[in-house]
Amino acid sequence: MSIQSGVSPTLLYRPVLLASFGFTFLAFGLPIYSKALGASALEIGGLYAIFTAVLLVLRPMVGWGVDRFGRRRFLIAALLGYSASMLAFALARDLAGLYLARLLQGIASSLMWVTVFTVVADLANPHDRGRVMGRVNESTSRGEIIGVVLGFGMLRLLGNQNGWVVSFLVYAGLALVAAWLAWKKVPETRPPTSPQTSPGRIVPPGMLRLMVVVFATGFGMGLISPIYMVYLQDKFTTDISLLAWAFFPAGILYTVLPSRMGGLSDRVGRAPLMAGGLAVAGAISFFLPGVSSLLVLALLYTLSTVGWTMADPAEAAMVADLTGGDVRGRGYGLYQFAANLGATLGPLLGGWLYDSTSQAAPFYANGAILIAGALWVILFLRRRPA
Repeated sequence: MSIQSGVSPTLLYRPVLLASFGFTFLAFGLPIYSKALGASALEIGGLYAIFTAVLLVLRPMVGWGVDRFGRRRFLIAALLGYSASMLAFALARDLAGLYLARLLQGIASSLMWVTVFTVVADLANPHDRGRVMGRVNESTSRGEIIGVVLGFGMLRLLGNQNGWVVSFLVYAGLALVAAWLAWKKVPETRPPTSPQTSPGRIVPPGMLRLMVVVFATGFGMGLISPIYMVYLQDKFTTDISLLAWAFFPAGILYTVLPSRMGGLSDRVGRAPLMAGGLAVAGAISFFLPGVSSLLVLALLYTLSTVGWTMADPAEAAMVADLTGGDVRGRGYGLYQFAANLGATLGPLLGGWLYDSTSQAAPFYANGAILIAGALWVILFLRRRPA
């Protein structure tokens, strides 16, 4: 089945929103819950390592699969996988149960995001891709904010154990609804084969230049992501709820800005938005270690979010600009692989710099890498959107 004319990518927004409810709550709650079950620091780290390892292995394979077999079945499988993983988190009573849930989540994530970006790129008008990619990011952020409010509300009402179980049962049910919506509403979007379509055609060279930036930015953010909360606790307060409020304005921006910045990239080009966004985020990273007020830090972090909302939708849309429909899945598989590889290697260096050099070193390294990425975009990726 080929792309159906007149089908809008808005069909994906609601399934993406519903599937995203548990993500932020899990990011905050997994270390706490696993520690309560008796996990050591090494075992908690393993919960993150198994998730990342699954992504690195499966995402390029999923990219090939959606080009070869079609998008729709992968999307439905991803949403069912999220439902299964959230159910597994609800039922986990020991570390083995958490590892199983994390494995299922990694499989679902591998299937989900390569497929979602590919379907959106298939359905969106080429001159509207940035805005539509931004809407996908907004749907995810809105789901996460609603989900984290629900999750912490359940913890407060029912206690940690019962609140955890009820929250993840709700997340599992919502992901199941998302799978049903995808099955009912989302068509197959794989382009029909033709004499000009080569199933074995490789991803074009321009993608490799883009992947340099994707890897570098993933690596740069990986330098600070695992130590950021540690740094805030060391410097400001150990009150997690107070620190969470410092991130709240940035979370709100993620629910409204990506589509607007993506739409701007449709009009002025991908490279200016990518370069400008990376430069803004990189420059702010240099200032973060010198901040002595949590309020000022929250302001700077919110400003850096503006930079990321400039860069991310343009970057995702550029993948579609550079690839044809017959290799678009492989393009997004490579895109996700490069980002995850950088995010996997970055924390190793970031943690070492934080412990052995200074608390500020990972932030300075991140800033330098992001600004270098902005220069790379200007030099090698300047082009108008397709």
